[in-house]
Amino acid sequence: MLLRSILISFAILYAVISFAGETTPLITGQKITPLGKETNVGSFPSAMAFSPDGKFVVVSNTGFRQYLTVLSSKDGSIVDQADFNKSRPAEGGGTPAIYLGLAFGKPIQGETPLYVSRGYEGKISTYNLSKDGKLTDTKHFLTLPSTAKSKAQAAGISLSGDATSLFVTDNRALKEKGLQGALHQIDIRSGNILTSYQTPGYPLAVAAITTGPLANKRVYVTSERDGVVSSLIPGSAEPEKRIMVGDNPVALLLDRSQNRLYVANAGSDTISIVDTQSDTVVDTLILRPEDARGLPGATPLGMALSIDEKRLYVVLADMNAVAVTDLVRRQVIGYIPVGWYPTAVQISPDGKTLFVANSRGSKLRNPNSKPTGPRGIWGKYIPNIIEGTVSRFTIPSDSQLRRLTVKVITNNLITSLAANTPKIPAIEHIFYIIKENRTYDQVLGDLPNGNGDKSLSMFPREVTPNQHALAERFVLLDNFYCCAEVSADGWEWSVSGMESEYAHRNTPTNYSGRGGSYDSEGENGGLAVDLLDVPDVSRPPGGYIWDKCAEKGITFRNYGFYVTNQADQYEGNKGKVAWKFNTGSKKALVNTTDDHFLQFDMSYADSDAWVLYQCPSPEQKKTYGDFKSTSRFAEWKREFDTYVKNGNLPRLSMIRLPRDHTAGTSKNASSPRAMVADNDYAVGRIVEEISKSPYWKQSVICILEDDAQNGFDHVDAHRSTCFVISPFVRRATVDHRFYNTDSLLRTMELFLGIPPLCRYDAAAAPLDIFAQSSENSDPYEALLPAKAIIAEVNGKTAYRSGDSDKLNFTVADAAPEDDLNDILWYSIMGNRPRPAIRHAMRVGK
Repeated sequence: MLLRSILISFAILYAVISFAGETTPLITGQKITPLGKETNVGSFPSAMAFSPDGKFVVVSNTGFRQYLTVLSSKDGSIVDQADFNKSRPAEGGGTPAIYLGLAFGKPIQGETPLYVSRGYEGKISTYNLSKDGKLTDTKHFLTLPSTAKSKAQAAGISLSGDATSLFVTDNRALKEKGLQGALHQIDIRSGNILTSYQTPGYPLAVAAITTGPLANKRVYVTSERDGVVSSLIPGSAEPEKRIMVGDNPVALLLDRSQNRLYVANAGSDTISIVDTQSDTVVDTLILRPEDARGLPGATPLGMALSIDEKRLYVVLADMNAVAVTDLVRRQVIGYIPVGWYPTAVQISPDGKTLFVANSRGSKLRNPNSKPTGPRGIWGKYIPNIIEGTVSRFTIPSDSQLRRLTVKVITNNLITSLAANTPKIPAIEHIFYIIKENRTYDQVLGDLPNGNGDKSLSMFPREVTPNQHALAERFVLLDNFYCCAEVSADGWEWSVSGMESEYAHRNTPTNYSGRGGSYDSEGENGGLAVDLLDVPDVSRPPGGYIWDKCAEKGITFRNYGFYVTNQADQYEGNKGKVAWKFNTGSKKALVNTTDDHFLQFDMSYADSDAWVLYQCPSPEQKKTYGDFKSTSRFAEWKREFDTYVKNGNLPRLSMIRLPRDHTAGTSKNASSPRAMVADNDYAVGRIVEEISKSPYWKQSVICILEDDAQNGFDHVDAHRSTCFVISPFVRRATVDHRFYNTDSLLRTMELFLGIPPLCRYDAAAAPLDIFAQSSENSDPYEALLPAKAIIAEVNGKTAYRSGDSDKLNFTVADAAPEDDLNDILWYSIMGNRPRPAIRHAMRVGK
């Protein structure tokens, strides 16, 4: 405790003296100062394993560019690499996949078998690793039980004590099994399933006891959804014993004697220490710094034990660090800075070197105005251009560790958690508007007073007159970043301040066409599980902004956030319809959601511009809901007028305006320019209505994109637009300071008087753009884009119209985003080489 107090004092001093002069932050707001040498290994490296002879480290990826990479343990160089990126024929599914599971078998005649989980391919591959580090695919597969409608998700792997079978988790919650999961024991030689065990939902990591009196008599499995570790007896029909650990347990590690099992709980920032003789938790290590105010945001994942087993090294993904824990004193003694979002750690056989997988590498900015990667082969799509690395460094001495700990504390802005609350005006009402997927350069790149690239401006002033006018009258923020890459994680960041480890891991797998469902916005496998009293595996550890409002008795109203995609008859609910289409997917939203405000659907207008011009597109929905509202704006205004009349406007209004996503060049649909202009006019009309109401002088309107994946930007693929509109915003301000999604979230929290959700929003700098008096209170008049733009309809000859017709635009990100980006660019900007088509987010159950 004294040591940590001293470290915090050093950190505060360090921050005051030098932090202001440090490098550009990540888009999350953190700094990184990674230790050691880094080797590029593809997208989102997630698992590592040492070969039995200690000469090699094997790394696997779960992102867009997947490889099985063999590194030399001597210098970290690449020895060999198996490529998993060649698309298969459509009949066979998507792109070959690998997932988290890696396990070495016993060497045979100079070859060591390596078992690799293949994720939603539902199987395990067997490779041989030679003495010189070369991989050979044996073409021998072990297949998990699947159905025609539901493919198994092969995840964690553990070898049995006699090395003749594998234990493999199926990382799903099976509807036919009451939303429970499964563990399978598979005979390696024959591929036969020896035994299958039911487990709690979303089983992930597995560890089998292979030595001592419990050898072949105990297997442990984590349920990342239910916060338990199951203790199973192989070959026995005896039900498992459930050991309650922390939230979101994702990794297991046995000590040498196998008397102790270490469990990494990503959601509660802890390590549970389990006595395997009694199957009880004997201690819990808290890994987040003491001065983090108890807020989530460390996220322990991979673990490694020192040679003497007195220290446990744990990667903390959301702190970009490795925690060093003293197992004798049972406490954290320091932190080591590494790259962006580390996922796995291994220690060399001599105990002197650490290898750390950094899923997002260490590059601070990832512009996508030009094709990236070697010879441009990575293209421009945001999840594809972020390169993961493995870093290698000597384990620091204790004196070095103290200095490195100071670095980690300051890199994570922990010393500023209590100091970032500027004086703010009295605001009673917040309107939080979330739009879809545009970069800064796409929309505002033509503004001369901002850091824009006009050549990338696809939707300039003529298409987005209101967004241009609002940026010029209120504040232009040209250094604002979305913290996410795509919608699946973008919505979590936008309403929670961070995303769950489950979303971090599975979103790139899903979006790269390797299986799974859109387990975001309250749904798991197409089910609104919260309404079934089942935990949401993708729920961020700090919850949602509406949860904090509910706790404080703050009123809120929801228009399109986290709503159900379809009515569902869930078998476990005895055929009863558990919810209707377009209702809140969370219990807190069920009675606070306007069910007549249509969610993501590109065939329905955001504004009434089409009504004013009488120019609906042939495929347009002209009304929706019981009140026959002609647009999302019209439905919002219907309720807003009632609130104005009755004087009971909720303090927080959450409004989804998704149509700037566009439907590409789908035949007979509104053109991309028309949809973006429609979206722009909806923004302008909402601002106009509020500014002419009695609530204007007590209001702030906050507008962002959930992510910036559908476009190009010369600064960073995460850079996006943000608009803050209020009488208290200083007039005609240009602010070049760094802000991000969490900055806006923190600003709203301060106005509402609610605490932060996690360490990210607690540490974020709120937007410092407000005056103490109302100096920008004139009513706003919305600007109607020209009819020629609003009335544009895609014809048969529109660029790739036939391709667009085949895409799904009824669900966010169901269309391949890289493909859609090409369609938008070519159809709007003219001739340019078409990027390679990639895959879409999977929406199936």
